[in-house]
Amino acid sequence: MANHPLIQVKNLDLHFGSFHALKNVSVDFHAGELVGLVGDNGAGKTTLIRVLCGIHTPNSGEVYFDGERVTRFHPSLAINQGIETIQQSVGLCDNLSIARNFYLGREPVRRIMGIPFLDFKTMRKTSTEVIREFGLRDNVSTDDEVGRLSGGERQSVKIGRAVEFKNRVVIMDEPTNHLSVREREHVNELAVQLKQQGLLVIYITHDIFQVHKLADRIVIMENGEKVADAKTSEMTADALEDVIRQGGRLVEKREAA
Repeated sequence: MANHPLIQVKNLDLHFGSFHALKNVSVDFHAGELVGLVGDNGAGKTTLIRVLCGIHTPNSGEVYFDGERVTRFHPSLAINQGIETIQQSVGLCDNLSIARNFYLGREPVRRIMGIPFLDFKTMRKTSTEVIREFGLRDNVSTDDEVGRLSGGERQSVKIGRAVEFKNRVVIMDEPTNHLSVREREHVNELAVQLKQQGLLVIYITHDIFQVHKLADRIVIMENGEKVADAKTSEMTADALEDVIRQGGRLVEKREAA
């Protein structure tokens, strides 16, 4: 893990009219780290991620990527900083092949007599190598439509794509919703694999017990505030769940001890 944070958030505040969505949030994220971002609906998890991806502009506070301060928040920020967001229900086109989905927006082109054509040979070859590495069945062809894949296999395609295109940060937003037990285990194994490859993995979930088994650290948010930031080796899942129930009071007691 790098000594300096890959992403650093300092005293972030964000308002939507009279609604105070983020309240003085400060948190660091390091490369080669798997961080669980946990909280109930409305806690501020997704809002924080949308700031990091450039979708929302904070009213005050600072965000740094690799030590450089972000001065303009725009959706291109995620592309420029190598951030890939993996969600359960979006990100792939059911009526396109696995190879086309793999290269969506990044299609390689070859020219014949000056006329550009999609380089399907490269698309099939590279996507096949990557999806096998990330656990897709041997009887699945990259010419198959994505609509034929199971939920876990779809996640494998998205995760493989994130690695192949040299993303540095993978945000997994409730990635195992509606998956079978076996598929959940597979996606969680891939999350750990990404961390081991040196990527920063931010794993958003309501299930603190699931993510506690995977994460190096758990960050808990409630009502727009960060109420806990603890290493999983130092705090049990039960204790962290109590933080959510008690709105951070357990953390204050622990820090005062």
